[in-house]
Amino acid sequence: MTITHKVWDFPSLAIQSQLFHVPGAYFDGGLTSGGARIMSPEPGGRSVLEVTPSLQINEWKSPFSSWLMSKTNGEIFRIPLTVTPQLISSKTYNLMKSKGIVWDNDQSWDNGENWKDDGYYLNSAGVALEGSVKLYVDVRNFNDLIKHGHVIGFENSSYMVDDIEIENNIATITVNPPLRKNVKASDVIYLRPFFLGVISNGSEIRNSYDASNIGAIQLNRIVFQEVIINV
Repeated sequence: MTITHKVWDFPSLAIQSQLFHVPGAYFDGGLTSGGARIMSPEPGGRSVLEVTPSLQINEWKSPFSSWLMSKTNGEIFRIPLTVTPQLISSKTYNLMKSKGIVWDNDQSWDNGENWKDDGYYLNSAGVALEGSVKLYVDVRNFNDLIKHGHVIGFENSSYMVDDIEIENNIATITVNPPLRKNVKASDVIYLRPFFLGVISNGSEIRNSYDASNIGAIQLNRIVFQEVIINV
């Protein structure tokens, strides 16, 4: 029997702060009534994405905040990482390859934005198997681009750059957590990656919905635990 999973796109909310981290083999809140920590079954533990939305002022028109408050029972979200110091500097983007195509000017639907799923990327330089912590990336002309602490991605998973060694235009990158999928040569390695996760602190993100706030609402920090879908 094939199990299908509904994956929701995280709404396009303004973001105040965002942090990707890998806390290890245990995850916060994974406690039994006796206080024993629950170990993640995934190698290296599951990664975590913390997102704090900015003050939302259009709630009357698009009540995304209340919609998010109802998606706390294991619903899966695909979240694009916003630009923070963890991502490659946007000053280099004009030099990079991009999957997106800018909406054509002079058309009624032109909004100056790229296609959904646009992302700046490099290519894999070799095979890397699921569970490995080594990823090989072709950094030709960009040898100084990726640094320790940057976050890169493959498909819907994000990885912290723990270490990097470059030789003959090939970067051998030690990633954390371990790879969740097999990577083939020439696969796309995102520099603005995506994160697949579920909300783990549902009770903390709910705020009062007051008519006196005229549609303005400030969501608390949302903590997403990594989801791995094997297909």
